[in-house]
Amino acid sequence: MKATISKKTEMLRFGILGLNDGNGHPYSFSAIFNGYEESALAECPFAAIREYLPAIHQNRHRIPDARVTHIWTQEIAVSERVARVARIPQVVGDYREMIGKIDGLILARDDPHNHWEMARPFIEAGVPVYIDKVLADTLEDYQRILTAVGGQGLLMAGSSSRFTPAVQKAKQEIDPATVRSVHGISCVNWIRYGNHLLDGIAVLFGTDFKTVQNIGDAGCAVVRLVYRNGLNVVLEVIDGVATPIEFTCYQQTGGRHIRVPFADASDRFESYFWGFYNMLEAFTQMVKTGQRPAWHAETLAVSRAVIAGELSRQRGGIQIDLDTFN
Repeated sequence: MKATISKKTEMLRFGILGLNDGNGHPYSFSAIFNGYEESALAECPFAAIREYLPAIHQNRHRIPDARVTHIWTQEIAVSERVARVARIPQVVGDYREMIGKIDGLILARDDPHNHWEMARPFIEAGVPVYIDKVLADTLEDYQRILTAVGGQGLLMAGSSSRFTPAVQKAKQEIDPATVRSVHGISCVNWIRYGNHLLDGIAVLFGTDFKTVQNIGDAGCAVVRLVYRNGLNVVLEVIDGVATPIEFTCYQQTGGRHIRVPFADASDRFESYFWGFYNMLEAFTQMVKTGQRPAWHAETLAVSRAVIAGELSRQRGGIQIDLDTFN
């Protein structure tokens, strides 16, 4: 069965799936489409969202041509809470109930071991899908998703870091040919947050990765990626520590280094908000036009590199050649 966008209305209808631990995207993503209910905002358990919606969103910055109309989470009470905050009219008890009622799905969870199972019924029904950050946590599920999507299916994935003001500014300032090394740091863990670093790096330097190696452990990933042109990338992702999410580009001798933050506390979460907004607007345009994003191949390459980095750790820190990783 192939889903089609409703011709009865110009407003696209999106469904959203969530939540998982530490991830409040169903609140913030839905509010970017629907606005938020000020009287219910205190019910949102995420302090950052409670701060930046009234500070930056202000019920003024909404994507105009789509609305989140359906929500599913593991618990009806949680779904109803998100629905009250983000003005979502329909709460469903089974996420598959959304098929035939929505024009696109936002899988707003970053627990990638669930991505294939949850995305599968929508992909097979021809519903355009956005998957938060990495596509999957294993190469097997990654390949299952790509096989189901096929050559023409509409799929978008990755981190909003690609769309943040800092990354876009760096793209204008940095000549990739002058950069010899990139060092990055993030919180949480590699399989969930590796994309926050790599998607931003991919905007600046592409995804012509040659090898990946993770010599860290489950609590602290230490990942080295080497590009074919010799660019060296070293990334550290630490669980349980309040680190920033950022990377620094080091230029040749006599040059300078440029820090690229995913978000800067000094801007009161503007980077977070506009990164999310721009990403969701890109998803909306994909659904409207029926065309995959120009960076679709980069999305796949980044997910593949993140999965390879996780496998490297599991296998004792071996170096993985991405040419033969399949």
